[in-house]
Amino acid sequence: MKKLVEKALIAFLQRVEWRFASFASTALGNTRASSILFGFFDRQSLDEVGLERLYVTPEISGSGLVYRYMKSDIEAIRTRNIDVLIRGGSGILKGDILTVCPFGVLSFHHGDNDVYRGSPAGFWEVLHREPSTGFVIQKLSTELDGGDVLFKGHIGTAPFYALNQAKLYRKANIFLHRLLEGIGRSGSLPDAYPKVPYACPLYRTPTITQQLAYLGRTGFHLSVKILRRIRGQSQRWSVAYLFGGDWRDAVFRRGVTIKNSPGRYLADPFVIFRDGAHFCFVEDYGYASGKGRISVLGLRQDGYEDLGSALEEDFHLSYPYLFEANGELYMCPETHQAGEIRLYKCVSFPNDWQFHKVLMRDVSAADTNIFRHAGKWWMLTNIDSAGIGDHDSELHIFHADAFDSDDWTPHPRNPVVFDSRRARNGGFIVDDRGLFRVFQIQDFDTYGQGMGVARIDTLDEEHYRECEICAISPRFFEGLVGTHSLSHSEGLTVFDFARIERTDR
Repeated sequence: MKKLVEKALIAFLQRVEWRFASFASTALGNTRASSILFGFFDRQSLDEVGLERLYVTPEISGSGLVYRYMKSDIEAIRTRNIDVLIRGGSGILKGDILTVCPFGVLSFHHGDNDVYRGSPAGFWEVLHREPSTGFVIQKLSTELDGGDVLFKGHIGTAPFYALNQAKLYRKANIFLHRLLEGIGRSGSLPDAYPKVPYACPLYRTPTITQQLAYLGRTGFHLSVKILRRIRGQSQRWSVAYLFGGDWRDAVFRRGVTIKNSPGRYLADPFVIFRDGAHFCFVEDYGYASGKGRISVLGLRQDGYEDLGSALEEDFHLSYPYLFEANGELYMCPETHQAGEIRLYKCVSFPNDWQFHKVLMRDVSAADTNIFRHAGKWWMLTNIDSAGIGDHDSELHIFHADAFDSDDWTPHPRNPVVFDSRRARNGGFIVDDRGLFRVFQIQDFDTYGQGMGVARIDTLDEEHYRECEICAISPRFFEGLVGTHSLSHSEGLTVFDFARIERTDR
């Protein structure tokens, strides 16, 4: 009886959160929440799909956990020459059902199976304030959650259970489709991830006490965010710089802060040395307009100068990544609101830029790096594959023969990094020791909590490998809650940081 009550309560909690998602998203300034949850509980009829159906009935063990199928059911499946089965329910499958198809039975586990095995999907990560929530796609074996993991990913944990579960399902579904398409093309399963011991509990329906703890923690967390919004406070970014030495020698606490204008903030700095001076291009965000433009600053040992706007569009611009090609200077800013990856060319440095061309259309991509390596041009970008506004989880690689090509070839291992704790770009540094990708570290319901630097050790048309060499926490100034971008050029290091501040000052 107690278990039935607990299951009923968690289902009721999920429904209530779904119903109040619109209010919560408005109060929190999170416009993505309603779109993620919209239609999440809707049921779809198989009659609308028009597929052939085969009904089989399992023999369920007394415990209700083990499912076996009769020989007649197995033969009915076998005669249809089905390549692979997809499990859409629960329980431990036993017997010939696991081997009747050449590629076995594939199934989701909506959780990081190295840490969270059990259910309900997406709940425990919110309760425990995990920075990320994982999922795996596995080929089932006779052991529950002990199959061969063929694909895994981690997304940033949403602030409440229903949203986290919906976000997780929507993201994971895309990659099951892609895995099946890959099997169809190659005629084989991808290599399985190495297995490691599981040393955590088997999670079950949360007890009443755990659900009350969840309500308390979540209620307090959301109340703090709502109160900040009422007070006109938010995570407000700023930029700082320091001269001297290599970026590895930088001591952030010595940085000089560039003052924000009232109602605006600066972020995503990219520095370049040109004509004997340093210039810093930044995202210049206006709270009133709700979008960013690209501005430029002149940085000197004795101070800095605001040189004004360099680029502005009708849509949001940020992350002004700079690179040179054929003796010209180009910028590839974030333009995900336009649904494109766009390239701009410098006409007259530093303020005059013109649109050059669209590199990719119909894509939601953020924070793109373009560079030349091993005779090819490479693009590292953060794509939202599920259309849910999540640019933090997936790092995709493309290559082309020209920097402004119309035909960028995707890397076969895309996304090469699928983890909100290190996928999103935060800068790119090239020096005599190699290629270094700056990455963002997202925390629980916190964007840009920290950053790190990874050295790219292998990059070719088949492989990608990077090694983290450092992590940078927001502890170099008082009262910081985030830091997520780093750039360096000719003895000058620039970086950004965030505090909770009023936006009108």
